[in-house]
Amino acid sequence: MEQMEFSRKTAGVDVGKHHLDVAVHGLEDLARVSNTAAGHDELRDWLKVRGVGRVGLEATGGYERAARLALEAAGFEVVVHQPLEVRRFAQLKRRRAKNDRLDAQLIAAATAQVEAVRAAQDPRLAELAERMTAYEQITDQLVELKTFLEHVTLKDIGSALRTQVRALEALKLRLASQILTAIKAHPDLLARYRLLVSLPGVGPIVAATLLIRMPELGGMRRGHDRRRTLRPRQRPMEGHAVHQRRTRPTPADALPGRPRRQALRSRPESLRRDPEGQGQTAQGRHRRRHA
Repeated sequence: MEQMEFSRKTAGVDVGKHHLDVAVHGLEDLARVSNTAAGHDELRDWLKVRGVGRVGLEATGGYERAARLALEAAGFEVVVHQPLEVRRFAQLKRRRAKNDRLDAQLIAAATAQVEAVRAAQDPRLAELAERMTAYEQITDQLVELKTFLEHVTLKDIGSALRTQVRALEALKLRLASQILTAIKAHPDLLARYRLLVSLPGVGPIVAATLLIRMPELGGMRRGHDRRRTLRPRQRPMEGHAVHQRRTRPTPADALPGRPRRQALRSRPESLRRDPEGQGQTAQGRHRRRHA
């Protein structure tokens, strides 16, 4: 990998199938290059001239992979954002991108906020990421097909769709098995996977997705982040009262024998004279009835 002096200047790249739109955070410079090997060389030179050290890309189902490898080989620090990250950042900053070049500026701004660069691309994870993308897309297709199938009344169309559903479900299971088998074949990946599935609410596929999409989770220590990050603190926050469940005392009349007599002795004098607890003595009730 080519070595270059690190710079905090940040750029963002909006990745398309045929083009890459690039912007530098804090500058008005914009450019578009082709998403080819020649375009990647042009992008590298354009970034170096402007002193960029860190480049952010948005994951786009694999179209960003070649550009990422080319930039990392040229010595740039590369951050790959998931689409949801960029959308959440735009909502936070109240920014709305309307075209590819504005998207590049948004990605550049989001990358400038990243404090630590994520783990370098592991070639083992690149293949797993492709399989995981296929798994996710097939899952979406199954949802659409099953929803459409609910409204189909023609038998021949319904039969054809059910055949497609069965084929996709079989492929989905096969992909899941391949992904988990590949993870378990490497001790370091298996250790991270076991850590993730030990967390509350994390199943095998979610753990595999986190491992593949967020490799920086490999730096977690068992027990440390589980306690501090994923489990809420049990003691109340300052200024908030602790709400405890209150239980009503058992009525003395419901107690047998000796416990009942002890409960009656512990009552106030007014209640002892008024076993029904209505706030008046028996003599007072007698006068009211005969008044």
